[in-house]
Amino acid sequence: MNDDKFLQGKVALITGAGGGFGREMANIFADKGANLVINDINKEGLEETRDIILKTAKVDILLVKADISKSEEVKNMAEKVFEKFHNVFLLVNNAGIDGGLYASLKAKEENYDKVMAVNVKGAWNVTKAFFRHMKRQKQFGEIRGKVINIASCAGTDCGINPFIGVYSASKATLIAFTKLWALELGASDITVNAISPGVFLTPIYNNDPKLIRQFLDSRGVKLPIDKIGEAKWVAELALFIASPQADYITGQNFILDGGMTISINKL
Repeated sequence: MNDDKFLQGKVALITGAGGGFGREMANIFADKGANLVINDINKEGLEETRDIILKTAKVDILLVKADISKSEEVKNMAEKVFEKFHNVFLLVNNAGIDGGLYASLKAKEENYDKVMAVNVKGAWNVTKAFFRHMKRQKQFGEIRGKVINIASCAGTDCGINPFIGVYSASKATLIAFTKLWALELGASDITVNAISPGVFLTPIYNNDPKLIRQFLDSRGVKLPIDKIGEAKWVAELALFIASPQADYITGQNFILDGGMTISINKL
């Protein structure tokens, strides 16, 4: 990737940007010139993300504390965004929760509702709130906007896992929505793609590599590239999807897992 500011004049909205993948993506987009809307339910995390970015980048940043599972809060977020900015070129549905270690049929209804509300309905709420404006963004030329969904290997055919049943189902649904939205928005020159990380050092694992290794060992999972993922790798892949080099890619799910999902029952 060259060092030009190809996101200059464009706005990137990232949900779940109070840490983890969201923070890394916000940082790397800002480095390429993007102004930012960063969202989370954790305002302190958002403020920390903003302060980190402003140490090295001169961009405008709007912080929006909102629960994306609640449509009214998302509508209010959209109003705040367009009071400050005139576009949202990148829409990154990153916010998500893990849902605990339960088989899907053993999960409590409250657990099911919460996971689906954030991981699925949340992404749907946010995309629904912004896609019409994105369709009108003809000033950007051939591509008017890009949606990136952060899914998971747990939602893929080889990765679906009853150990994290409802979470797996939620991410499989998000991958399905990725393909549906690519079909629905392609005629409006909006691309929609997903990234499915494997095991990464993130707040979901308490940023604890020992906990990750214990999880892998308990499930008999082996990594062909035997490294735990770093959040910046997800951000770098998101940056490629955001770049002009990826303008003809849509409806795809990029699996970033060190070969984990292809290794099942083979190593």
